[in-house]
Amino acid sequence: MTKFHFKSLIPPLFVQIYCLFILSLGTSGAIVYLSYSNVLKKNEEVILRQVTSIAQQSLLELIRKDAARLNHLTNEFGFTLQEEIPKDAVILSEFPNEFAIIKIFKLQKNYGFSLEHLGIQTIALKDYTQELTSKDDLQIWILLDFLVLLLTFAMILTLLHPLKVLQSALEEFGKGNYKIKIPVPSEPQQAQLAKSFNTMGEKISKLLLAREFVLRNIGHELKMPISKAKLALELMPKNPQKTLLQKCIHNLDMLTSQILTFEKVQEGKNLLVWENFDIETLLIQTLNQCFIEENELEIHILENFKICGDLQFLAIALKNLIENAKKYKSGGKIIINAFIDNVGAQICVSNLGTKLKRPIEYYLEPFSRDSSHALIQGYGLGLGIVRAILELHGFQLKYFHDDFMHHFNIIFKENKENL
Repeated sequence: MTKFHFKSLIPPLFVQIYCLFILSLGTSGAIVYLSYSNVLKKNEEVILRQVTSIAQQSLLELIRKDAARLNHLTNEFGFTLQEEIPKDAVILSEFPNEFAIIKIFKLQKNYGFSLEHLGIQTIALKDYTQELTSKDDLQIWILLDFLVLLLTFAMILTLLHPLKVLQSALEEFGKGNYKIKIPVPSEPQQAQLAKSFNTMGEKISKLLLAREFVLRNIGHELKMPISKAKLALELMPKNPQKTLLQKCIHNLDMLTSQILTFEKVQEGKNLLVWENFDIETLLIQTLNQCFIEENELEIHILENFKICGDLQFLAIALKNLIENAKKYKSGGKIIINAFIDNVGAQICVSNLGTKLKRPIEYYLEPFSRDSSHALIQGYGLGLGIVRAILELHGFQLKYFHDDFMHHFNIIFKENKENL
């Protein structure tokens, strides 16, 4: 079944900020629109009541046939008399009775009324543009609202910009550019963060240069004397101490090789030479590098599957598992099984032995060994090299102890049915 990770649904920080800004802008726009519509509706209601009241007063003057008073009344409230109702006008209300007919109409932002009494018609119209404009300075508040949003958004982006710079620097740092530096901003806390990052990068760069220098010395200053010592031992006549010297030089040579291999693996995926090969090819390549007798092994290839990876490095990883089993087994043969099950394609190296005293993670760290293994030749680098090589390939190392047997499984690819 597919594993669901809630964190994978969370967008990046800057995307969240942009979305929040757009949401805030949309919410503010909706609130402003509703507020403006509400104010406009209230203003129109006030205007309709005013126009209706003026129309009723004008109707009284029309009934009295006092034209002068009627003209004075309409002019006093800002109305102008019209000959007819405009063609595009909309009739908002109509009040017919046995004495007269009152019609209230609207033309854009103009409101008016029409009076009919005994065949006499009076039409008046007034421009209410100013009255329809919000009297509480709504437009100013709208402008201020948008300005505050924009300023807040700009300030947040300004405050978070150093984080974006730091993120880019960390990505470059992860790619191996340890000399990268970020500019120091004026804000104190951000400046301290930038200075700490630059100091860290400088120290790590110096440490890496020192490591490269040490590795070059190990590769040259140690390998050359070891080779000369091996040659000298071959030419040395038989001596009771010769076997001891050979063992010491062999141990020193193995330690040097393991350190160089471990450090080389730590450099990353650029070292890998990717190719496709069978599990049988990997086993043959591995056994050619192992110093182990045939009668110590029991190999079962249940299915010959394909692997995509670096043959040389994977052979080193498998060789370390086999040599680890040889050193620590309490008896019997080393069993190697290659198969495909519901987990995926894998190879398992098994040997008899008592249960480990610590979790397997402890033994995967470089130079980690139990005190009970002090008399066994080794330096605790083998499993660390195995883990590093498999991590470079994206493969997995699984361990379990069952029925007095240690089992180390290399899982090359997971079964898609279980994803």
